[in-house]
Amino acid sequence: MVAAIIQARMGSIRFPGKSVRLLKGISILEHIIIRLQQVPEIDRIQLATTEAKTEAPLIEIAKKHKVAVFQGSEEDVLKRFIQAGEAIEAQHIVRICGDNPLTDIPLLRSLITAHLESHADYTISADPIPLGTGCEVVCLETLKKIEKQAKELKYREHVTTWFHDHNDKFTIARVEAPSYLRNRDFRLTIDTPQDFSLMEKIFSKINPHSTIDLKAIITFLETHPEVVSLNSEVVQKNWRTKNQ
Repeated sequence: MVAAIIQARMGSIRFPGKSVRLLKGISILEHIIIRLQQVPEIDRIQLATTEAKTEAPLIEIAKKHKVAVFQGSEEDVLKRFIQAGEAIEAQHIVRICGDNPLTDIPLLRSLITAHLESHADYTISADPIPLGTGCEVVCLETLKKIEKQAKELKYREHVTTWFHDHNDKFTIARVEAPSYLRNRDFRLTIDTPQDFSLMEKIFSKINPHSTIDLKAIITFLETHPEVVSLNSEVVQKNWRTKNQ
């Protein structure tokens, strides 16, 4: 069984409460859920958040859309993901970040298909793509094995870092990204107010109730450099380093 698990929480140093911010009247978390519901390869969708009482708005949104909810450790995200997957009897997990409302559906479907067909431990895009448009697929049993070995903070906070630091130990599938995403360096995640401003511009041009076409969005950005400049100076934190 393939489950999409959305990693989200209300706390954020750079942009608190970002997952409940509205884009064209719909929260970022809802945009993500609606997008995932259009992927036939996904059997279940789950929100994995923390045990803090402040997560109530996220839980309310998830329940509204009949999405399962798991609350676990705030800092030990690896443990939270494993427990969340076990709670819904998932075999494979699509890890979705709660600040990425524009995950590319064709790429997502390709990742799941390749992951299952190759019996991989971990599946990712083979190409550089805009930040916020991709995702990862991981085997839950493999995560359980990693959990027993991974003791450093960076491995507990960032679920798939262990794969990148020990890639020779696993079967890792890499899937070619669609041509419209490949080697585009746009920043399409929401980690700062500047990112949100750019996303507002994008969503003002699209119908939020229809399937959002990333190819059209890339074309829009390529022809509107003034929009791209809204978050072009944001520095992405290196989440694979020990000090994050």
